[in-house]
Order: sequence, then structure tokens, then C-alpha cells
Amino acid sequence: MARKNIQIVSVLLIGIVAGFLGGYLFKQSSKLKQVNNSLITAQQKSSNNTKKEFSVEEKGKIFKKDLFKELAKKNDQNVGKELGEREKKEVSKQESSFKRWINEYVITPYFIDDLVEFILNSYQPPNTQDNPTNQPKLNVSLRALNARYGLELIGFKVEATSIEKARKKILKKIMDPDLLKAQYEHFIDIFINELIDRAKETNKVFTEHGKAVKHELNKEQIKELLILLSKYVHDLSDVLSTLSADKNLLSNLEKYLDEEARSMHYNFVLNQILNNYNLEKQKLARKKSNNADIEKILEELEKKKNKALKDYEMSIKRRERLRTEIINFIEKKNPELSFNSSEILYICEWVHRRIKEGHSLDTIKQIALILDLAGDKMRQKAEELSL
Repeated sequence: MARKNIQIVSVLLIGIVAGFLGGYLFKQSSKLKQVNNSLITAQQKSSNNTKKEFSVEEKGKIFKKDLFKELAKKNDQNVGKELGEREKKEVSKQESSFKRWINEYVITPYFIDDLVEFILNSYQPPNTQDNPTNQPKLNVSLRALNARYGLELIGFKVEATSIEKARKKILKKIMDPDLLKAQYEHFIDIFINELIDRAKETNKVFTEHGKAVKHELNKEQIKELLILLSKYVHDLSDVLSTLSADKNLLSNLEKYLDEEARSMHYNFVLNQILNNYNLEKQKLARKKSNNADIEKILEELEKKKNKALKDYEMSIKRRERLRTEIINFIEKKNPELSFNSSEILYICEWVHRRIKEGHSLDTIKQIALILDLAGDKMRQKAEELSL
């Protein structure tokens, strides 16, 4: 019962996790798909102006739990003693606060349940069927988290006139620095303890003496999971902190994205010219004799092809130069960073999108600071498992 209570209260940790594991935001596991492959349902809602709205809500396994059991637990500590009026009012006030919090911040209990499951599924201890090496692995990335939660909106509940507007509403809620800080301070320990409790019940298939053996994770393997997760969180914090401290870096990122769009355009133009060129050559071949008009067309297309090819190659060079500068700058600022260039660039693009949506660099900085504290907590808890 206590563990179930913790799971529900743990849901309030969403802001931190979404901020660093980044807001929102991520593909369902096979188990989740068995529960429900569709996360989005459209419902017509009547209102004063009879406007149609879509209710975006997780339709998976919303487990039945009492959100306020923790409050009742506090009361049980006063065995044989009735609560006074002041205590009763305080309990009522806390219950009301929790209900208002849930209504305002569009979170369902399913989010934390799915997130813990996602992390555990992403972890492979050494000498398992999925990881035959002698080093533990944690396949977590902002790209994967965004695909799972930011696109499919797993575990969120919000009303909006479109899926895109629903995402914006969710982002606005959990990109609030004050909200993230409050969540961290109150629920980080609950989240970590819940992850540990679930890890103790998780089975992996190990290779022992040439045979496949399935058993639960031991204390050392759970410690490795926490250390890997702590490392990822710290690395993510470092990249976000670097981005939030340098406007020139974001300016270069803007140039990189512009150049990337330009190179895609040049590539499209080049393909169109090549297609036309091949079509004219086929016409000439069917004539079985030289045709002055077709030859002239081919000559013009040849010139256009050479120009388009040159434009495309130059754009690719500029794009890659900017890309290299961005990656090198971040890696130089963070020499212990374990991310590959693809992950670094994706985080940069994620921040760029948030800035374009109106969020500030200070918000990114606050997220980085909270992530840093969360990483320290995870590392500390991992060390306590050794005692």
C-alpha cells in the first residue's frame, strides 16, 4: 500500500523529469501498446460558443489509487487521538491544494508509471542478452523521450482545439521555473525511491555459463542504473547550461538551421533538374537521330545542373562548418560530456524550438540548475545503496 501511495504522489515530479528528460516530451513500449495503441481521442464539447474542442487524455492503465492516502497516513500517526479543528482544516486545505494542482497541471498517474517503466526497459546490465559486454548501458536520450511523451502525449490530460495546441499548453505548464523548482524540492526523493522499488521487481535475462537465466536486478545493478541516469542528467544539464549562457551559440544554431533548410531546397532543385535531364535524354534516344531542339534543351539543363550542384555542395559545406563549430564549442566547455554529436545537436535544436515558442534563456538555465541538483541526488542515493 505504501509503495502504491508513493507512485501516485510521485506523479507530481513530472515537471522536473519532463524538463530534463525535457518537456514533453517521446514511443510506447510493447507492454503499453498492448494496453492501448491510441493515446489521443477527439471529443466534441459543448460550450457557450458551441466551439468544438479535442480532449487529449491518456487512455491507458490509470491505476486506481487514492491521491490523499499520504494525508491519511499522517493522521494515523496520532493513534487514539482525535484531530482538532485546526488539523482537520489543514488536511482539507492540503486535499484541496492537491486536487487543484492535478487539475491545473494536466498530469495523470499514468505518466510516472510509464516513465519508470521506460527507464527500466532502457537499462541493460552487463552480461545480458541485450548487452553482452561487461559494461552497463542506459539507452535514454532526449530524442527518445520527446518521441515518447512530447509527440504521443502519454500521461497528460488537456483540452485544446488541436493536438499541436495541446502540446503547447502542456509545454507552457511544465516549462514554468517556479513549478519545476517546487516539484523538485518536494518530490525528487519520492521519484528516486519509486524507481529503486520498481527496479527491485524488474527481471532481466542474463547469460550465465552459456545459458540464459532470468532473475531480478540486484543491489549493485540498481546502483549502476542510478549512476548512469545521474550521468545522463548531469550531461543534459551541462549542455542546457552552456546554451543558456551564450547567445552567440544560439545565433550560430539559427544560421545552421537556416543553412540546413537551404541545402534541402538546393537538393530538391538539383533532383528536379536531373529528372528533366533524364527525360530529355530518353526523348532523344527514341528519336534515334540527333535533334537540334532536344540537344539545345540538354545543353541548358547541363548548365543548370552544374549550377544547382555547386549551390548544393557549397550549402552543405557551410552547414557542416556551422555544425562542427557548435559541437566543438559545447564539447570544449564540457570535456567530460558523454553525448555523441547527434544527441548534442538534437538538444540544441530542442532549446531553439523552445526559444522560438517564447520561452526564455533564463528558463533553460533554471531547468539546467534543477537537473544538476537531481543528478546529485541520484548519485547520492546510488552511493547509499553500497552501505
